[in-house]
Amino acid sequence: MPLDSTLESLRQGMAGLELRRSRWSLRGRVSAGVCVPLHEGARGLEVLMIKRTGAMRHHAREVAFPGGRAEPGDLDLLDTALRETWEELGLKREDLEPLGPLSPVPTATSTFLLHPFVAVVRPGAEAVPHPGEVDVLIRMPVEDFFAGHIGYRAVAFGEWNSPIFDFDAGSMYGASAHILEELLGLYAGVSEVVAERAR
Repeated sequence: MPLDSTLESLRQGMAGLELRRSRWSLRGRVSAGVCVPLHEGARGLEVLMIKRTGAMRHHAREVAFPGGRAEPGDLDLLDTALRETWEELGLKREDLEPLGPLSPVPTATSTFLLHPFVAVVRPGAEAVPHPGEVDVLIRMPVEDFFAGHIGYRAVAFGEWNSPIFDFDAGSMYGASAHILEELLGLYAGVSEVVAERAR
């Protein structure tokens, strides 16, 4: 499936997504906007992730997506996510085309409720990670997740299994991994390549 068709299918899938708002307790949570950037790279559609530096106040050294809590002046949580992506990855708002939201997910080790938004990085725009916030920029082709190139495991967490993705730079777990898992599920539903491999 051509990339433009895949992205449009993802947009439609997110528009019809039944957000999992009742899956976890959301009381007492601080909302944060998170961006899940997709980029057309040399190896196809890539998802961009970061490993945070050890100096971060919250979630230091974790593999995650750019994001943070709302600040005065943010129009909404999407605006928060785009601002944070500019601050952490040097990608301006005009460099990002939002596709839609994924399900909000609470963090297990803090009081944040992550509101993720998938956005496509425009052709020609390149991420320039902020050295004070980003230790490693991870570019992972989406197809690699389905080709067995990415380590995957899950641990029991209450009534659900919590996914863990293993990268060379470290492991993504918790709320960020749930966000990534939902995105991959949507991609699997619209990708002909994935469907063919499943036969």
